[in-house]
Amino acid sequence: MRLLLDGFWWKSGPPSGRLVLQSIVRTWIERWPADELLLAVPRAEVAEVRAELGAAVRVIPLRLRPQAVAAALELPVLARRHHADLVLAHNYAPVFGRRAVFLHDVLFMTNPDWFTRAERAYFWPMAPLAARADLVLTSSRSEAARIADNVPAVQAVPVGLGVADLIMRSPGTRPAAVSGDEPFVLSVGRLNVRKNLARTIEAAGLSSSITPQRPLLVVGAAQGKADETSPAVERAVAEGTVRFLGHVSDDELAWLYRRADLFVFLSLDEGFGLPPIEARACGTRVLASDIPVLRETMGEDATYVDPTDVEAIAATMDDCLSAPVGPASPPAASYHWSTTVDAIREALEPIARR
Repeated sequence: MRLLLDGFWWKSGPPSGRLVLQSIVRTWIERWPADELLLAVPRAEVAEVRAELGAAVRVIPLRLRPQAVAAALELPVLARRHHADLVLAHNYAPVFGRRAVFLHDVLFMTNPDWFTRAERAYFWPMAPLAARADLVLTSSRSEAARIADNVPAVQAVPVGLGVADLIMRSPGTRPAAVSGDEPFVLSVGRLNVRKNLARTIEAAGLSSSITPQRPLLVVGAAQGKADETSPAVERAVAEGTVRFLGHVSDDELAWLYRRADLFVFLSLDEGFGLPPIEARACGTRVLASDIPVLRETMGEDATYVDPTDVEAIAATMDDCLSAPVGPASPPAASYHWSTTVDAIREALEPIARR
């Protein structure tokens, strides 16, 4: 198979997008070495990405931006020029040729109030482009159902995601802002409305178990429509009950996952929701939103709570932190990147052979 991959996010995309893209490419190289992969990245990044990947992948330049324009308009031209069997893009399907698209989610269609007007305008073409693709992939059964409900005639194929090998293998590096012996609770997510951090922080302030001596540490950068803060949130931050770490490296994240007393993930909704799976794979207890996608991905490996009920969240935090720690369960086979890549290739192969 000669496959052209959308690599626009390889160096400068959103963290979750980079993780998915890089994990798929690196795993594909290992599992299917006879396939010929072409990776299209922004022109300024070509030399750096070639140095990273060597001869295993042919790296070719993209000239258009942003990613939506490059994926829809430039990738099909490059596919024809380089005689690719088909294209695999992210979120925005190419406008012609044999093409598949990994549609990460359509939350902007079901919950437009979580996004800015500019974001909604940028995301809008995803649905009509997906409707014209030969194949639509997504990560979870829950997201596949949402896509089917909102994008007519599209039946997305769920292929899962995987726990990052680096997270599992890394010995971890302590972030400079965290002392080596202090206990803490951890939350990971971009600082926007959907990630629901304002309620998470309010609940931490109400909890008797989360204090300046055992704070809630929040990892993530601001992105998207910001959540409104309340006096309770401002007080929790001022008292040191909550501390923002901003962006951390993968090694630092591995250290935080393994040492947290509790991992809290109270997003209002997700296409998949990888952080709680990573945290549990590292042996940490998880408190998660009681939403369908996390019930699907986490099963019995989490405690669930209504993410809109601050008092219930605070009480459940206390219950979790007072309960004995159970043994860690390894990530299920479906959460290895090899499983995801094999599922993607199986879905793509009939299209490539047309």
